[in-house]
Amino acid sequence: MTERVVSQPVLKQITGGVYAWISANGDSNSGAVTTSEGLIAIDAQQSPAQGRAFRTAIEAAAEQPVARLINTHFHLDHTAGNIAFADVPIVAQERTPALMNEYMGTKNARHWRVDQIDQRLRLFFGSNFDELVPAQDPLHEWFTARVQRPGLEDLELIAPNETFSEQLTFDRTYGEIRLDYVGPAHCDGEMIIHLPKQKTAFLGDLMFVGRFPWLGDCFLHGWIECLAKIRSLDIDHVVPGHGDVSTLKEVDDFRVLLMSMLNAVKTKVTNGASEEAAMREVALPQYASLPRYREWLPSNVRAIYHYLKQG
Repeated sequence: MTERVVSQPVLKQITGGVYAWISANGDSNSGAVTTSEGLIAIDAQQSPAQGRAFRTAIEAAAEQPVARLINTHFHLDHTAGNIAFADVPIVAQERTPALMNEYMGTKNARHWRVDQIDQRLRLFFGSNFDELVPAQDPLHEWFTARVQRPGLEDLELIAPNETFSEQLTFDRTYGEIRLDYVGPAHCDGEMIIHLPKQKTAFLGDLMFVGRFPWLGDCFLHGWIECLAKIRSLDIDHVVPGHGDVSTLKEVDDFRVLLMSMLNAVKTKVTNGASEEAAMREVALPQYASLPRYREWLPSNVRAIYHYLKQG
């Protein structure tokens, strides 16, 4: 898996009426699909300003207004821009707004003001962020700065208002759009957005390309099994949550990366190593060139260690 990042967002037309918005520096991607009723946008970017820029670009390129937004999951780097789509229905698997409610508490209509640093850290990086990156960890400062970047000063989160349980289908001239809930994986509430006729899938954060992943909310066995199911689909184009448009080869590669981390930590646990020893000793040199490998590997080892210990 090689690093493939761009310095500015790029809008790519993958096939007829299907677009991918590839963000700069490996940040979160978005997408859009044309329908007879208007565009279905996929994920809203990680700030209101980026959400507006994405919407403007896809409406201009497709010459259609956005009619609906899909949130692939609840993490803020994919939902902080929801406010730019407040005038259209926002669709998600039912666990997504439930998790937003769980993290944020009572909301005013569909809106929350996300002004607390601890709220932002959980919504960006997982409910277990504090145990993965304790306040005394030098990495904590990097994450804190990350959730206070320009553009996030007055962050309002809007929850999805249309939900489904297992599967939802939209019809279109080029063939159906299928939304399939995959169960807990990278987090809960995630889905595969599959366009069978056009052999394309949008995977959200089930897939990272060219960047080391963050495992905050992960259910690792479910994630690995989900990638195996994706591998069985007849698809030519894969849009990851982070990184460039890819193929099933990159799905395979990413699955191997997750299995490599899991097996390395599992060996340490089986041999009786402490959490601290595992964090010091686990190394995956074949991935050392990936951005954020050095910074994130110890916390990811801790996440897997906790995951295995909790059964």
